[in-house]
Amino acid sequence: MPLGLLPNFDNTGALRYFYEVARYGSFRLAAEKIHIAASAISRQVQLLEQELGAKLFSRERGGLQLTAAGEALLYRLKKAMHELGAARSEIDVLHGAHTGTVRIGINETVARDFFATFLREFRRSHPHMQFEVTVANSNQLEEMLLGGEVDIIIGYAVQSRNGLQQVASFELKTCIAVRKDHRLAGRKSVRVADIVDQVFIMPSADSLLRQVLNTIFAKLSVKPDFTITTDSFEFMTILVSNGFGIGFQVRLAVGRDPMRPEIVYVPIRDPAVRSAVLACCISEQGTPSMAVSVCLQDLRRGLERWCRRAQRARSG
Repeated sequence: MPLGLLPNFDNTGALRYFYEVARYGSFRLAAEKIHIAASAISRQVQLLEQELGAKLFSRERGGLQLTAAGEALLYRLKKAMHELGAARSEIDVLHGAHTGTVRIGINETVARDFFATFLREFRRSHPHMQFEVTVANSNQLEEMLLGGEVDIIIGYAVQSRNGLQQVASFELKTCIAVRKDHRLAGRKSVRVADIVDQVFIMPSADSLLRQVLNTIFAKLSVKPDFTITTDSFEFMTILVSNGFGIGFQVRLAVGRDPMRPEIVYVPIRDPAVRSAVLACCISEQGTPSMAVSVCLQDLRRGLERWCRRAQRARSG
């Protein structure tokens, strides 16, 4: 019997077929993507199930679904594949080439204001490195990093928690977002009492910013007037621009939005407003790949430059 790649698996090739089926949710789609007959893929998955003594997939109304055993195997398999990919990129570095894939999770506003420009500059020095970029809110990014789905996250109001290691962090201002012709747009700051009569566009109920706002309004015995809630700060800004109300943001820089000059951010001055940070984090588990380490160094420097520019704009 030939020696398998992994001591506890006789047929390690079947793991790849299992991964592709789980990835695409269908034997047919997996066959189309990797150009292997669906019958051959099905046979390999059956052999893997026989070896493990457990079903990996079940057929439901919605299609093919992973069983509990399948979920457990896929979770570990993704980690193993990522580690092997990291090993390949590290070997390439030994030969003088910076290659590999970096999986980044990021807030949409940071992606818009910072990451696109950073990526353009980074690719000039490292043209062979690849990126998988996922845009999500900070709560989702934290869970993705802890689950091993991304290598790095960059987000507003990322909370300190077990399993996350902050590589860089920068203090943020909690602001209202208003149109430039709004009566509060010219203020250097506002108190909560100044805005209680406004119509609001509120952050989603599970966000840290929403929890802070709820605490403040409760302290003043005020029920905020709002009809729109969103988990997208980018969409919130669009709604503000279209006159639906005033929004809330955590920002590095106050004043005019550099991308939308019709929007102005005015900081909220209130003791109940807790400080938040823009944070760049990696997982405390495992060792970052060479590609991730190279990217982290440049990311830290890039974020520091971006924040210094924002602070100069704020003071100016």
